[in-house]
Amino acid sequence: MTATRLAPAEWFPHGWEGITARRVTLPGGVTLRVVEAGPENGLPVVLLHGWGVSAYLWRHTLRGLAAAGYRCYAPDLPGHGLSDAPSAKGAYSLGAFAGHIEALFDALGLDRPVVIAQSMGGRIAAELAVRGRSAQLGLFGAVGFGQVTPVAAYAPFIPEIVPAIVGDLAPALVTRQMVEMVQRRVHGKLGWFTARDVDEYWAPTQFPATVRAQLQMLREFPWEPLSPAMAGALGVETLVVFGTADRTVRPRDTAAIVTGLPAGRLEWVEGGGHVVMEEVPDRVNSMLVEFLGSRR
Repeated sequence: MTATRLAPAEWFPHGWEGITARRVTLPGGVTLRVVEAGPENGLPVVLLHGWGVSAYLWRHTLRGLAAAGYRCYAPDLPGHGLSDAPSAKGAYSLGAFAGHIEALFDALGLDRPVVIAQSMGGRIAAELAVRGRSAQLGLFGAVGFGQVTPVAAYAPFIPEIVPAIVGDLAPALVTRQMVEMVQRRVHGKLGWFTARDVDEYWAPTQFPATVRAQLQMLREFPWEPLSPAMAGALGVETLVVFGTADRTVRPRDTAAIVTGLPAGRLEWVEGGGHVVMEEVPDRVNSMLVEFLGSRR
């Protein structure tokens, strides 16, 4: 356990053999850090993390899918990790996020990759599918497929001045203990987190702009469930996975939403929380390899 935040050079994928990272600047000027793994000629899979974390969320999935022959790309979303954190009003709307990821696809030479996503990233992935930019979706605890917690639900009413004030004070206000408390909440009854996990998720709070961005996106991002019309517009094969003990995106009415998908399938992880890819990585990897197998 470290007493201070990890320096960027120490962040994942440092020390992980076969996993690399690079920075990709998009035409609009925003630069994203992208973590990559797997054979270059493998079927491309893009992994999108949720709010407040980073590509580190997918560390086990990257290794598992790469070993199965897939070429994986896991960006730090705008306002997260080591990616840029723009501050313009509307920078963290659903449209802005989807536009950045579409631009990333173009920069990487990807047309319609498979998209695997978690939480907030799941709502972005659904939008990409509606835009015709995804061949297949794997969604874990996805926003839009359940009910967000009251804290997130009330977030749009946070005064606009709060992100700036808290962001500037972030290195002092966001303690390691706070991050550990969040990890306790997002985990269910299965696997548990490590001290290194806490350090990796705490590390980005050394950047005030990143914390400001994450507070801003609580106001600007849509957190409500998909409407029947939205669900019906997802015309690609979609695997939706929820832990039964998810307290962040609570799986209420999830089965009804998935039933409204043109090609939806719902899987439950009994006792799993909001981060089943961290709690039971081998099970999640097997599930994804089976789901993606038809596209090999």
